[in-house]
Amino acid sequence: MIEGMHAIRARRGQPFTLAERSGILDRYRDGWQAHEAAEDAYDEAGQDRANGVMSEAAARYIDAVPIVSLSRSPFSGEPFETSLDIHGIDGLWWSYEDDYRPHVVHERTFLAWTGSMKLNGPLSDWSLKAMVGPEVPFVMPRILSQPDVRAVVSSVLVGDHVGMPVVYFADPAPDDLERVDDWGHRFHYYTRADGTVVSAHSVQDDDEKDFDLVPWFRRGKLLWIEPGDPDLRLRSDPDGCPYFGLDGERRRRYIKGGKTWLG
Repeated sequence: MIEGMHAIRARRGQPFTLAERSGILDRYRDGWQAHEAAEDAYDEAGQDRANGVMSEAAARYIDAVPIVSLSRSPFSGEPFETSLDIHGIDGLWWSYEDDYRPHVVHERTFLAWTGSMKLNGPLSDWSLKAMVGPEVPFVMPRILSQPDVRAVVSSVLVGDHVGMPVVYFADPAPDDLERVDDWGHRFHYYTRADGTVVSAHSVQDDDEKDFDLVPWFRRGKLLWIEPGDPDLRLRSDPDGCPYFGLDGERRRRYIKGGKTWLG
């Protein structure tokens, strides 16, 4: 069982409460519905007003979405922080094709991250498409097999759903290695040697994933964090690891309008 919560902050001030988040998302939905109505009526001014409503709501959301400590680098020992809407997959952060995530400067050995999710309970009737990954944690051999790369699997509650991110670290980062899209997103971001942050897209084909984690632990390439451990202590012993032998769908899962389908 996933219990507890890691350290949380926000880009500006305090992260939103569940009630504040609900108000922001209601405002965004109002703008979305107004835009669709204006579009059907060929009302350009109405579309512009609706876009303004959505933009204002999105800006409030991005400023207050939680920034969470999810993992820890095996090289530097520093925690890995990222923005993450932990209240539910109906938030703007989870929109697969849009970018409603504040940029977070990761610690220097961060390379890439992916994730999986075990869904629990009903799905919200939400109009934006989410992609939460398969139900079972996995690694990407083309990344993890690189000599200077290690990965860490951990867990986090997203509403009632159990998320299991896998974060890749490298020291140094391999030259010209194709990364992988961020968890639940159609893009990934990384910092070039000159310090500029750029985005790219890299398809996560299901046949690229390896769900047999035990050999990677035995090779010393994969570590794990106990669910709910606020100290994010890295563990290398595969005995007792809760991420082994899990049942579930191996294909990536999409969600939209309360419905779900497999990639």
